[in-house]
Amino acid sequence: MFCVKCGSSDSELYEGLCRDCFLEDYSILSIPEKIEVRVCSHCRAKFISGQWLDEGLPDDEIVYRALEDSISWDEPVENPEIELEIMQERGTIYRCLVEVDAEVLGKHVKQDYEVEVRITNTVCPACSKQSAGYYEAVIQLRADGRELAETEIETADRVVQRTLLRLSRRDKLAYLPQRVEVKEGVDYYIGSHKSARKVVSALREELGGITMESPRLMGQDRSTGKGLYRTWISLRLAEFRVGDFLSHHDRILTVVGLRKKGVSVRDLETREVKNILWGEYDDMDLVARADEVKTTTVTSRSPGMIQVLHPETFEPVDLEADSYTSTLNIGEQVPVIEIGNRLYIIEDEAEE
Repeated sequence: MFCVKCGSSDSELYEGLCRDCFLEDYSILSIPEKIEVRVCSHCRAKFISGQWLDEGLPDDEIVYRALEDSISWDEPVENPEIELEIMQERGTIYRCLVEVDAEVLGKHVKQDYEVEVRITNTVCPACSKQSAGYYEAVIQLRADGRELAETEIETADRVVQRTLLRLSRRDKLAYLPQRVEVKEGVDYYIGSHKSARKVVSALREELGGITMESPRLMGQDRSTGKGLYRTWISLRLAEFRVGDFLSHHDRILTVVGLRKKGVSVRDLETREVKNILWGEYDDMDLVARADEVKTTTVTSRSPGMIQVLHPETFEPVDLEADSYTSTLNIGEQVPVIEIGNRLYIIEDEAEE
């Protein structure tokens, strides 16, 4: 057998050609002469294989990645080393040089390719939705039987912003297009339903409360034919707050914490701290507010008993001593609450 181009019969043939003739016209890399990249002008994400990826990249990095994504090679190419260089920039058009060194059929081969990369600025769907104020969920923050406290609103605002900032790294619809204060509370409009649920979870970790979701059909997606839903998520905070007093299963309790997992309370008789799940919320009755606590004086102490003055009548009141009150000293000022004609000495939670 001989090479159909040069007639040589001294070497192995490749597609009817000797190695030297085969390599004369052989292209190591497969790469188009012109590459167009669609880039979002807002977030700088690029459109690749039907997806918007790699947001926030500078233009030169977008060009290099477009080149890398467009380069391929096949056997018999081995160990290719590729160098990329932007030689000239004219607006959104980049003239680039691709240099490659490789082993082909046991011979070292070097080739250069000139490629034009054009960046076409557009707007990705997520940024388009954000600029239009699009939202999929509304979180309605309310309090049961009372107005929201300013501190609760401030905490909620901080949690919403902090959580959305964290989520926005993975969910481009994790944003707050609108915040509205209404008579009943505050409404937070959230870009995506998925992020709204995570925001509610974070709010409950700080404020507690009970949630309820109400999805509503708003229309139909023309591209998929699927229904478009918006979800209203009600987060109802408890009627009571930290420091208030409850009756639960005939026990008098003080609220020491409100969290997603439930209401943390201290029994005013046993001093035991326990958690009551939100499923029992309807069994918890508010019996006194924290601002009803008064201060009085310890006047006497004996084994098993302690005596204080009633904060209003100044009459002596004898109380059974417990693990906490037995450590109080005569003359010490102590906070007390009167519930159902009974006086309770309150443990200072700040000292816990």
